[in-house]
Amino acid sequence: FITETVFGWPGMGRLGINSIFSMDYPVIMAITMMTSIMVILGNLIADLFYILVDPRIKVVGHK
Repeated sequence: FITETVFGWPGMGRLGINSIFSMDYPVIMAITMMTSIMVILGNLIADLFYILVDPRIKVVGHK
């Protein structure tokens, strides 16, 4: 939202804020779902990358 405000770029943050004020529930739910999925995928990628970078990490239960 801050980058959108500073540079004047329309984006998901501004769409989300406008949707909240206009009570557009389907858009609010879609933005929440997309943001949640992106956070979960980002955490998964970070965990997998951490295993590759740090050789001390072992996968437990894998024979």
